[in-house]
Order: sequence, then C-alpha cells, then structure tokens
Amino acid sequence: MHLKEITSQGYYIYEAPVRLWHWITALSIVVLAVTGYFIGRPLPSIQGEATFMFWMGWIRLIHFTTAYIFTVALLFRIYWACVGNEYAREMFLVPFWRRAWRKGVISEIRWYFFLEKEAHRLLWT
Repeated sequence: MHLKEITSQGYYIYEAPVRLWHWITALSIVVLAVTGYFIGRPLPSIQGEATFMFWMGWIRLIHFTTAYIFTVALLFRIYWACVGNEYAREMFLVPFWRRAWRKGVISEIRWYFFLEKEAHRLLWT
C-alpha cells in the first residue's frame, strides 16, 4: 500500500494586528472575570499590618488596568477596521446586500443543522 503525500498551503486571512487584538481581548476577558469574581466575593480578612495585606487593592488595580487595556484594544480594533484589509473590515461592515453572502450564511446554517452534506467553502485551493 502506497501512501500519497498531501501538501497544502496555509493562508493568512487576518493580519497580525487583528490576531493580536483577538488574543489581547481573550486574555482581558479572562482576567476581568477572575478579578471581578474576587471583587464581588472578597477574600477573608487577614490579621496584620495593612501594608502587607493589600491583596484586594492589587486585585482592583489589575482589574482596572485590564479594563483600560481592553478599552484601548477595542479602540485600536475600530481604527484597524478602517485601515486594514477587507477581512479586518468584515467584522464591522457585514455585506448584507450581497446575494453571495446571504447564500453563504444560509448554507452555513443548513450545514450546522446537518441539512447539507458538504460545508460551504470560503477558500478554494
């Protein structure tokens, strides 16, 4: 039995700033969720000098700093939607008016409900 070697070429659709924004946003949401939980349900009080027991202050600082980073990343993403490639703009300007786009969305929905045998392909190799 002979094995056939399959070669494929990768495509970078999204630019590096969009991918960086994605991971910054994901990390920010995780940090905001964890620190928000601790802000909502604080740790039990610890006896001792206040200068050494500033845990809640640090948690709040991390929470607010992460919120600022998240906000700046969102503003940068809006800016990049204006100057980036067509895929960077796609998040903000969905082409509802294009028949091919609507047909692709319907095909994708049908695929997820197991009503089609093959998925709608966006890239042809």
